Amino acid sequence: MEHVSTQDSALSNLDDFNMNLFQGETAAIVKLNDVGVDKLMEILCYNRPISSGRIYIEEQLVNRHDYSNFTRNRISIVDRNSKLISDLSVIDNIFLSPVKSTRFMIRKKQQLREFLWLCNEYGLSSVLDADSKEITIFQRCVIEILRAVVSEAKLIIISQLEEVLSKSQFAAVKKLLEQVARHQFAVLFICFPHQYLSHSCDRCLFIHNGHDVKVADRHNQYAMRSLLSDYISVPAPCTRERTAPPLLQVSHLYLETFYDLTFSVAAGECIGIRGREEKDFLLFLQLFQRIRRPDIGKIVFEEKDFYQCPPSPNSILIVQRDLANTMMMNELSYLDNLCIGLNLRLNTPFRSKRVLKGIKKNARETAGNLVDARSIEFLTKEQRIWLLYERLCLLHPRLVIFNCPFSENDLAIKKYIAEIINLLKGKGIGVVILTVENCDYLNVCDWILFF
Repeated sequence: MEHVSTQDSALSNLDDFNMNLFQGETAAIVKLNDVGVDKLMEILCYNRPISSGRIYIEEQLVNRHDYSNFTRNRISIVDRNSKLISDLSVIDNIFLSPVKSTRFMIRKKQQLREFLWLCNEYGLSSVLDADSKEITIFQRCVIEILRAVVSEAKLIIISQLEEVLSKSQFAAVKKLLEQVARHQFAVLFICFPHQYLSHSCDRCLFIHNGHDVKVADRHNQYAMRSLLSDYISVPAPCTRERTAPPLLQVSHLYLETFYDLTFSVAAGECIGIRGREEKDFLLFLQLFQRIRRPDIGKIVFEEKDFYQCPPSPNSILIVQRDLANTMMMNELSYLDNLCIGLNLRLNTPFRSKRVLKGIKKNARETAGNLVDARSIEFLTKEQRIWLLYERLCLLHPRLVIFNCPFSENDLAIKKYIAEIINLLKGKGIGVVILTVENCDYLNVCDWILFF
């Protein structure tokens, strides 16, 4: 890719982006923010219009600023979203490639022989008996990599798998990709945290605001650390000794995907619960929304049975995934967004002008003239997250449950969210973090529970 820039109103764009990849090379793109990354993956896979620059694959010009043929390149992406067809077998999914034309006549025995050879070549006994309808995330990733190998993909892109795989599983995927690279396949990781990849990648390219800012090889660790120093520093957790009884106690909870879940949270303490899939957390959230009860087990909140003695309004607040957007209403003003839920705390549907004036005065000290905004559409992610923090402080809950707060956010936003969580802990608010990620910012948790 040479001096590639794009102009797309739907996605953030690239700005004079340059990148070179070679056969058999394992490289990584480290995102310092999200700008331009989605567009980069799009124009790698599809020859969509670009405003300037050229793109070559195997020394052949496939896209340029004055002509784009909208064809698909033989590039495979393996990310957190499954691309398998559940109604087909594992073997059929491997040999039915979206980037390579499939034979009109399907020879089952030949496909089985090739599949067994692949499993033997790469030492993959885990996918031999896999069922595509009940497949694990790790098995799905392995199968998609095998499909890329069978389809002779020119490039295999791995996007943020470390967020959905355990360390051992991600290490196994990296080992498989190293074997694949030896067969002259190019592998490109797209990630946030560089520490998982720096020792296994030949080169790392850092992208910021859609522009390549630095290229470092695997031996130049100093350049990596110096460039990432502003992004990977994590605030130290403000742990407290438990001098008071636990705020929340969950004892021997059984509910579909939960088996004997037991933990407790004290005021000013943060507990991380790490699961395998985000859909499992929907059941957990329904418990605290009082939509359903556990099959077996007990929940005690403030030394009272959670279901027999319902907590007061706003005692437990749930912060949904993608908190910068899902917890806000763009059509409302800054002040109206700040006061969402206030009527429950004041136990009245009416808002006193005197109370609103006091809230606005306090908010102006930190947000400045933003409190006068009639709409929050133009607010940045950091400003929206701060607005949410001010709302939480105003409602003053006893417990806040975050649903996957770090998912699909860049390093700067993850760091900011971690700082906000530490501020909540400092105010004596208990915090529960539900996550499937394996990221550094989980050290804001005093305890981490795996299930």
